[in-house]
Amino acid sequence: RAHNRNLDMFFAALPVLLAASLDMSRLALGRSAFNTMVRARPTRSFVRSIRGGGLDSDEQKAFYTLGANIGRQLGDLKCLESDEIDTVLSGMKDVLTDDLKVKVEEYSQQAAAIFQAKQQAAQAKSAEKGAEFLAEAAKEDGAKKTDTGLIYKELVEGSGDSPKATDTVKVHYEGKLIDGTVFDSSIARGEPIEFPLNGVIKGWTEGLQLMKPGGKAKLTIPSDLAYGDGGTGPIPPKATLIFEVELIEVK
Repeated sequence: RAHNRNLDMFFAALPVLLAASLDMSRLALGRSAFNTMVRARPTRSFVRSIRGGGLDSDEQKAFYTLGANIGRQLGDLKCLESDEIDTVLSGMKDVLTDDLKVKVEEYSQQAAAIFQAKQQAAQAKSAEKGAEFLAEAAKEDGAKKTDTGLIYKELVEGSGDSPKATDTVKVHYEGKLIDGTVFDSSIARGEPIEFPLNGVIKGWTEGLQLMKPGGKAKLTIPSDLAYGDGGTGPIPPKATLIFEVELIEVK
């Protein structure tokens, strides 16, 4: 039942996921795009963008960008093959245009079972690759593995006092998956971010306390110190994450 409910929430949330994608900096604060799910009626422009078409005009490219931003929020679908995603997108388009070709209530249990099996297989593979990546990261020159499994590597030495968990810090950062995909970057946005250090994922709370102002470090964070079995937005479940962080200021 939980998986059926998740699928219902997934389809109901599509129109509002775009709004969540416009504030990706909140990933660092552990905020999921699904926290603000509400039911919304898709606009005609949104429906037209799902239908696809050429990318000749600026408007078409803008609609395509809407789709890309939404797609970044649907990380759970990465467990599917390309042709399976095509079928999912076909169902999405048909429900938005009131042209369903299948009695979906008859297949909801099968859909949930297939999706669950796909997710579990993807999570197992992700966990295996993550463990291999962490082992290699620990071998890098200057890398240190903490008792929790965090891999810390200083890139630029800072000076002064390290922050405490109760401090607020100002940082620049870039977050990547182990395949090199950048899922969030204050550097790309050109705007550093401030947050209480005890309000972020465990790997950040621990890693930044090893830094000093003006310093830069690479944090390779196992999934249990990041977003765990659930993942969030573009971050899949059981994902090992890599952050390059500059600690600008401790407040």
